[in-house]
Amino acid sequence: MTPRSVIVLAVAAGVALAGAGWQLRSNSSGYVEAQRGERLLPHLLARANDVASITVSQAGRDVRIERAGTSYVLGGSGYPVKGGKFQTAIVAAASLEKFDAKTAREEKYPLIEVEPTTGKDAKSRLIRFEDAKGNSLGEIILGKKARGRLGGAVGDGQYVRLPEAKQSWLARGVVDADIKLEGWVDNAITDMNVDYVVRATFQPVGGDELVVRRTGVTEGGQPKFELNAIPDGRKPKNDLALRYAATDLANVNFVNVRKDSGGDIAHRTTLMMADGLIAEFRITSDDWVSLHVVNDGKDKTTQKDLKARTEGWQYKLADYKLKQLKLSMADLTE
Repeated sequence: MTPRSVIVLAVAAGVALAGAGWQLRSNSSGYVEAQRGERLLPHLLARANDVASITVSQAGRDVRIERAGTSYVLGGSGYPVKGGKFQTAIVAAASLEKFDAKTAREEKYPLIEVEPTTGKDAKSRLIRFEDAKGNSLGEIILGKKARGRLGGAVGDGQYVRLPEAKQSWLARGVVDADIKLEGWVDNAITDMNVDYVVRATFQPVGGDELVVRRTGVTEGGQPKFELNAIPDGRKPKNDLALRYAATDLANVNFVNVRKDSGGDIAHRTTLMMADGLIAEFRITSDDWVSLHVVNDGKDKTTQKDLKARTEGWQYKLADYKLKQLKLSMADLTE
């Protein structure tokens, strides 16, 4: 989406907002509330093309998205962001309008998740928009979504609060913005058909190689895998454990990413597909993971996509997924 497209979206959103009805009413405290339909970030639409970065913060963590020429990347690593996410966040935030005044009591903020975002258990999120010089173009605390709470054709809303204000609001509109990377990027490392997995190997540096190999099908028609060199007195836990040991490697996602900076390799895990493609996960001593195609397969499209997506990057995985890449004989036998 081009900068011109951002303007078009912004204008469209502005027209919709201009059509909102203005209704004054008094709340239970007796003071007159702001008019319904007032935008919470009134200047952001006009400055949409000036937004150079978006930062979402929650509980001491944050994710930063930056404009890089005509594309958008994660701040720090430069990893590409999904098309349209940057512009969508701008227009959605700029379109938020006040619908109903909610609590102004700090002790009540957590109920609708508009508490200060710096607390270690905060569920609220602060989204901040900045220009190329780092000047703020607007920021707002995003709370719980209120699906269907507004009625009418546009029934979805979200609880929000401006950081400097005590008053919280149920706003018309929803901003989908999170600190989790999967909301901003395609976080797949491998994304392959599990039916074509034929072998997986697991080997700590200096240790024995564990091989799980496809040998046929089970009585129930499922792929059957076998384990090599099982010690005397032990047996595989079950067919399912062996199958998942291999096939889980075909779909691996990351939770953090950086440019490949090397490191001491502590573990190597490989995945082999039916067409001959072999991909090797290299895990450093501090658990950063990189993927390398060590043997090209017949499926050139998959091979090309895998290389293009993973070359030059290292990843952090969720703990459970990292464990799947480091399986041992003890994990698969009893």
